Amino acid sequence: MPVNIKMREVFDFDVVPHPKHIVRPLQTTHAGGPSVFYYEKAGRLQVDNIAFPHMHVMNMGWETGNEDLVLFDEPMPGETVNINFQMSGMMHTTFPGLHHDLDMRNATHNLVYIPDAGDMHRVRRNQTLSLLHISIDKTFFVNAIGNNDAWSEKARKAIASQKAFSGMTGTVAITPQMQQLIHSIHNCGGVGSMRNLLVQSRVLELLTLQIDQFTKSRTPDAVNDKDADKLRSLKCYLDEHFLDDLSLAQLSKVSLLNEFKLKKGFKTLFGSTVFNYIRNLRMQYAMRLLKDTSLTIDEVADITGYEHQQHFSTAFKKHFGVSPSCVRK
Repeated sequence: MPVNIKMREVFDFDVVPHPKHIVRPLQTTHAGGPSVFYYEKAGRLQVDNIAFPHMHVMNMGWETGNEDLVLFDEPMPGETVNINFQMSGMMHTTFPGLHHDLDMRNATHNLVYIPDAGDMHRVRRNQTLSLLHISIDKTFFVNAIGNNDAWSEKARKAIASQKAFSGMTGTVAITPQMQQLIHSIHNCGGVGSMRNLLVQSRVLELLTLQIDQFTKSRTPDAVNDKDADKLRSLKCYLDEHFLDDLSLAQLSKVSLLNEFKLKKGFKTLFGSTVFNYIRNLRMQYAMRLLKDTSLTIDEVADITGYEHQQHFSTAFKKHFGVSPSCVRK
């Protein structure tokens, strides 16, 4: 049986307030480094956050404990649009007012406006989650996106009428360009106003890329329910086997779909081709190996499927905007 926990029991909200609870802080604040929390049932959390008058940016690393968890929020008004970039780990979330759950997996993202609190987050035991969470004041968000396309009009109407809204049904794959921006936010140089302006500008760039992806992605309704279930199962398979030598023919057998339906349906549902999704997972894994292990760049290249280090370094730099040797230093 999973352990039920209130979010307020896990976080010390005087130090690290939940992003949805930050509404128009009086001044820009940034802690002198990440805050670390330990909660017996939830595990270890490391949180680095920066708040501005109209947005809050939180980078979180979470090593869950030995029990499955169900986290839920206490009711309070929703005044922010919330964006989650799931870099690693899995989290299944149910939002009040939405008719679909959001199954967050490696290298995916979402955007939601939820006026009624009561979110429920299911988190598996013994895993490491890494995510970038951004909360944007709803008035600032509405003014920023304008009203020049169908997606923006739908978002503005939902916020004005206080109805739950998500960027699209389900989640979408994080693109290489997004990866570069997220990496630059994590490693943003400068101090004071310079750093603050850089972080805010990159967050707005991320939002721009998100909305562009939402408006270009076809809705999952274009894929019938039976095929959509097969594609979601295939995505789970890829999350576990992305280091395998995979071919389209093999994936067609795994998914029980012909190659045409597999390629078209995967792009429609997840906003990425199947092999771009695999490449993204491998690059994320390579980044973790370079940061958290003593493996050489040659060894990391071999693990992630590259025969030559030079080819790996070129692909890595194209993906993240920084070379493997720079990350290792």
